[in-house]
Formats: sequence, C-alpha cells, structure tokens
Amino acid sequence: MPMKTLHFKLRIQGQSTPKIVLHVFDSRFKGRKFMYSTRHSIEQKHWNKQKERAKPAPANAIEEHLKGINKSLDLIQLTVMRFLDQNFGVNTLERSSLKAALDEAISTGPAPRIEKIRANNDFFEVWDRIINTTKNQKGILLTNGTKNSKRQTLSLLKDFQASQSSALSFDTLDMKFYHALDAFMIKKGLNDNSRGKHFKEIKAVLREAIDRDIAVNLSFQKKSFKVIRSVPDNVYLSEDELRHLLTLKLTPGQERQRDIFVMACFVGARHSDWPQINANNVVTINGKEMLRLKQTKTGEIVHVPVHPVVRDILTKYQGIPPKVIANQKFNEALKVIAKKAQLGQVTIGGMAVDKSEMVSTHTARRSFATNAYLSKMDVYQIMKLTGHKSESSFLRYLKLDGKDFAIQAADSEFFRDEAWRMKIAS
Repeated sequence: MPMKTLHFKLRIQGQSTPKIVLHVFDSRFKGRKFMYSTRHSIEQKHWNKQKERAKPAPANAIEEHLKGINKSLDLIQLTVMRFLDQNFGVNTLERSSLKAALDEAISTGPAPRIEKIRANNDFFEVWDRIINTTKNQKGILLTNGTKNSKRQTLSLLKDFQASQSSALSFDTLDMKFYHALDAFMIKKGLNDNSRGKHFKEIKAVLREAIDRDIAVNLSFQKKSFKVIRSVPDNVYLSEDELRHLLTLKLTPGQERQRDIFVMACFVGARHSDWPQINANNVVTINGKEMLRLKQTKTGEIVHVPVHPVVRDILTKYQGIPPKVIANQKFNEALKVIAKKAQLGQVTIGGMAVDKSEMVSTHTARRSFATNAYLSKMDVYQIMKLTGHKSESSFLRYLKLDGKDFAIQAADSEFFRDEAWRMKIAS
C-alpha cells in the first residue's frame, strides 16, 4: 500500500510574507514528493505551524482574510484527498493530473451547490437526506434498520444542539464539538461503545458529505477524533450450558422463548433475522439441508447447515416456531430463563457477576461463533455463515480467554510434532 502524507509549509526565503506551499508525499509519485503553491502568502506571526493553518485574529479586517486562507487550504486538502481516493489502486501517479485538479479547484472555488445547500436547507435536513440516499458498496440503498441506526445519531445531535448556545453546521464539527458531544453523552450515561457508535456514524456521514461536494470541517479525519471502543463484557453459552437449558422445566411462554433462542445459538443469526428460522426457508443443496437467510442488516444472503437441534425444534413446532417478540422483551425473558438455569458467575471488570444478567439475544450469535470455532471449524467458513466481512470484526465475537486458546493450540500439529523428540546425552 502506498505511503502518503499531506502538509502545508511556509516557504520563507527571506520574505516578510512567506508563501504557503503544499507538500504531498506519496510513494506513487516519481521522486515521491509533489509540491504546489497555494497562491497564498502570510506573515509568520499569523501562522500556526502545528495546525498548518492561519491563527485566529482579533475582530478586524485581517480576520476575514485569514479565514479566507483557511477555507482555501481546506479546499486544497479536500481536492488532494479526492484525487488520492479516486486513484486508489493505481500504481503510478502523475503530478500534472493532481496539479490540474488543484488549479481547477482554486479557480472555481467551492462549488455553487455548496452555498445553495447551506442557504436553502437546514443542517439536519441535509444530514437526513444523506442517510436516505446513501448506497452501500454494491450500489444498493441502505436497509431501514441501518437508516434507523444512523437516525439515532441524528436525534442525539438534535438533543445536543438544544443544549448549546450555537447551531451546528458541517463546518463547525471540529475537535471542540467532539469533546463537547462526548461530555454530553457521558452525562446522559452512555457507555464507551455507545458513544463510539455515534462517533462512527458521524464520521461516515461526513465522508459521504465530502463525496457530495459539501464542504465539511476536516477535523473528523484526525486521530484524536476517534471512535471510542472498549472490549464488550459479553458472554457465550457453551454446548453443555445449551444442553442444560433444554432440560429446564419452564412455563409454556418461557419454553417458546427458550426454544427460539437455542435454535439461534446454532444458526448464528441476528435477532432481526430470527423470524426467518422456519421450515419455509430450509432448502436442500447437494443433498444437505440448509437454512437460507437474507440478512436484514446487510441484505446479504447466507446459507447455514441445519443443525440437528434446529431440525428437532422445527419439528416440535411443525416447521413454524412461535412469533419472535421484540428485542427488549426477549432480553427480559432470557434473563429470567438464564437465572433458572443457574449458570454461575463470570468475572466482569474484576467483579463477580451472575452470568444470567449478561445473557441477551446477541449471546446467541456469539455462542454460535465461539462454539463453531472450538469445534475446529475454519474461521473463514464460520465468517461465511455469520456474514462477517473482516476477520478482525469476527474475532471480536469469540468470547475466549488465553487458556481456551492454549488448550486448542495444544492439540495442533505444532505442539504434537514427535519428530522433534531427542535424547539428551547423559
């Protein structure tokens, strides 16, 4: 992968108002470096070397001039980023092509469309329009579930703005906004992963805005504008624990929820796809029964072999299991069922916690991935069944500690290679 950096530097050379020069380092340029005059000059006292932008100035005539320089530098940086993105995968870059793109951007300035959007549309309306019209990598509009997830972030931003003295806009989402929003979410009681989810959605919308020629504050690209993450305190249920669940004496309602949950533990689907676990979606491929699921979140179709447990439970309900209740209600029912199972305790954050309190609908998907992995099924086979696109995101699903991995490693050929045995001379 080519290496690249972008910097704005002053070319002093004895001048009282040095010129601002763009430096782009990319290994695909011959000589590796591209240099370009931004056509701006600035006194050194007005230049912030660390931020590579003009410093704020007192409210006078110079203030608007310096703001104009920064807007121009933002446009130049955006043009370079677009050029590099459009040429992703290209082995060689031509300086003349990037220069032509920058010359055009500087001569025309921000597209008229940007001003029209700002003048005629509310910030939140534009944000919502981006959500409604964004397409995935296959050119398909986002699913309703994904849109609703993104609108949760939009709703949060509306609440945040109501608590502020100034209105939000695409060019004010800077590091000050980042820290203020984070403090606002902490005050609301959101945990690390919930806050991280909202920052992830914000960054995604801002990237999409750039693709639509909407001028945005580029602070979201900084490392410090990060997606907060912590290791989730999720658990999985082992095959022995699932067998125990199936032996419990429960009320008719609890039995139905238990059966649906256990089936999901052998299918690996999200709660939103559980209604598809029925005989109508079982197909036969090369003589093997497969459950065909169209994932609600991604629209992808996955095929999962029908496990004997799934087959038995489907038979119990004549192929059509009971209706799947809402996620929150299902989670409440699961905790009651898990408590009856007396699953013991787990250590979370150094504290012993009743494992039943940690069981949720998502535990089914994690249990499927973890138990399949422990059965020595190939990681990429499991990913095909769960619909995971990257190994890193899949591995976060495995709820195993170092001891679990060590036990599995002990059975590998590496540690059982007897050819390495040798007699030690006495």
